[in-house]
Amino acid sequence: MISLETLLIFVPMAAILVILPGPDFALIAKISLLNGRPQGQAAACGVALGVCVHTTAAMLGISAIIAQSVLWFSILKYVGAAYLVWLGIQALRNNGAVSAAVVKTAPSDSETAHEAVENSVAEPRLSVRQWWSFFWQGFLTNALNPKAVIIFLTFLPQFTNPHAPLAPQFLELGGIMSALCLFWYVPLAYMLGRVRHVFENSRFQLWLQRFTGFVFIAFGLKLAAAQSR
Repeated sequence: MISLETLLIFVPMAAILVILPGPDFALIAKISLLNGRPQGQAAACGVALGVCVHTTAAMLGISAIIAQSVLWFSILKYVGAAYLVWLGIQALRNNGAVSAAVVKTAPSDSETAHEAVENSVAEPRLSVRQWWSFFWQGFLTNALNPKAVIIFLTFLPQFTNPHAPLAPQFLELGGIMSALCLFWYVPLAYMLGRVRHVFENSRFQLWLQRFTGFVFIAFGLKLAAAQSR
């Protein structure tokens, strides 16, 4: 068990790491605003699972092997960068689809204002297949981030007791970070999903798709250009 004094230091620092904007934040914000609250929360669950994977890898020494190997770290880096660039390209390619969908769902002249408001705020039904699709987007965005490997390899050990079994300590600290991801990203997806109807117009939708597309491509290129360890 981690001491209370250690937890009082660890939790605020871990919360800062979770809240800092990055690919996870950009993905969940994009999904919540363009697709809806349930989709954004599904991606948030994927991010939380990615944290569990990094925790397990650090606990088993896999992260140390990756960090110390130029080859394996480069492979993870370029795969993660390629995935982020792919997300960006997909967002840019979806411009036309988003525009068509907005026009199709726009209220007709015969529709009352009350009906239009109800339709705009209604949450879309999410099938199990769709839920898993957004879940895996969140999971892969986090799990393929080589910077997370370094963070978990260097951050978590600072709060462990070397004279006690390390595995339970890693699981406890990683579980806290995973929970912090849920406590941050699930409410974030809820809030953005609630205000989504305010921005449901073709101009904003196209702007957001293009903006997030370029953001993901920038994240990917920055990651690919980073020096391997």
